[in-house]
Amino acid sequence: MDILADILQNSKLDPQAIERERDVILREQEEVDKQLEEVVFDHLHATAFQGQPLGRTILGPTENIRSINRDDLVKYIETNYTADRMVLVGAGGVPHQQLVELAEKYFAKVPSSSTTSIKQKEKPDFIGSEVRMRDDTIPTANIAIAVQGVSWKDPDYFTALVTQAIVGNWDRAMGNSPYLGSKLSTFVHQNELANSFMSFSTSYSDTG
Repeated sequence: MDILADILQNSKLDPQAIERERDVILREQEEVDKQLEEVVFDHLHATAFQGQPLGRTILGPTENIRSINRDDLVKYIETNYTADRMVLVGAGGVPHQQLVELAEKYFAKVPSSSTTSIKQKEKPDFIGSEVRMRDDTIPTANIAIAVQGVSWKDPDYFTALVTQAIVGNWDRAMGNSPYLGSKLSTFVHQNELANSFMSFSTSYSDTG
């Protein structure tokens, strides 16, 4: 608790450390950009949830990574790292009263938010659309197709997971690949329609 409180409330945000981390994030982004399966899902979210938080990538645009500075981080911490936006959780053999006492000792000075939280839309808009990114240096096409799914609170959440399992996954490089998975895998293999495919059911708090 002492260490957590110190990190939360007394981070120095040294400019040199920020620059080192900036380089780490940019290198990580370069590695992610090489993973075409990840990139195609970024584009899928960007077009399905245009102009909405779900349409943004985790790392964000390169220009933001290059331009963010210490003042931006300080402002973000002051705005979001407030008592009314935090939860302290203990797991295992942690007596509740002891956790409360430690919280009072180490986190009593954490301020509450001075602004009213912005009310989010009840549900993101799923926008039927298409985007194509052409690169003739890549020998294969990486395609993702999606329909609007359900949230993890929806009664059909497990139905979606069962549907995903029925469609299955398949890869030509697998041993005995024509006989693994669903009928779809046999059909794709026999007709040489693809090198691989995978099904997915991705659920969020209010959509999927």
